[in-house]
Amino acid sequence: MFKVGKVSYLNTVPLFYRFEDPMIELVEGEPSYLVSLLRYGKIHAGIVSSVEYLFNRSQYRVVSGLCIASKQRVCSVLLFSKRPMLEIKRVYLTPASLTSKILCKHLLEDVYKLKPEYVESRESADALLLIGDDALYEKRLGKFEYVYDLAEEWHKVYSLPFVFALFLVRKDADPSLDRLIEELALKSIKAFYEDFAQGRVKVEGFSRDELKDYFYHCIDYFLDEEKERSLELFGSLAYNHR
Repeated sequence: MFKVGKVSYLNTVPLFYRFEDPMIELVEGEPSYLVSLLRYGKIHAGIVSSVEYLFNRSQYRVVSGLCIASKQRVCSVLLFSKRPMLEIKRVYLTPASLTSKILCKHLLEDVYKLKPEYVESRESADALLLIGDDALYEKRLGKFEYVYDLAEEWHKVYSLPFVFALFLVRKDADPSLDRLIEELALKSIKAFYEDFAQGRVKVEGFSRDELKDYFYHCIDYFLDEEKERSLELFGSLAYNHR
């Protein structure tokens, strides 16, 4: 039996839509939690933050062709601010994802040349980094005057999509797991988009229009050469913010 980590966010729904096999047990959790399980061998594989691979390549294999990435915007990694970008002073960074935190620091510090204070409390911050469903729900509330999509900010600078997560397999896991994950994920993605086009997909808490925008215009699941270039570029920049 293989244990495979699944992030409990809307963005993983297509990847796991038909992800069923008697050899696999799914373990759900936030990205940072799954990283810790994978790193210490509590699970064999998982869809986890891309920086875990960039910082610990020797421990993992990347499942070929799969990722969670942006097209141009990603819609669920958002910086909510009471001020314009260049006036941000205090930032709350979600603990849920190391990749998004490092991306945010890179954009604020290296690109926009800010020196923000990172705070532990949302109440004391003038900007909040939220990811996944938390970001989608917060945007819907419309409480913040300024909302910055971090993938879109990355694209403005580098003209590349951004890779947030990879399907990683521990190197000490059976090599057959890589192929099994690839087959199940590709089957799931195909079935999801076929069913969505036929109006057979419903996700509690989201309208069809919201789902269509998200899954057709924000999220991408295929790791191609352009995304690999973006991943390596981010890797070269991320070490400054470990």
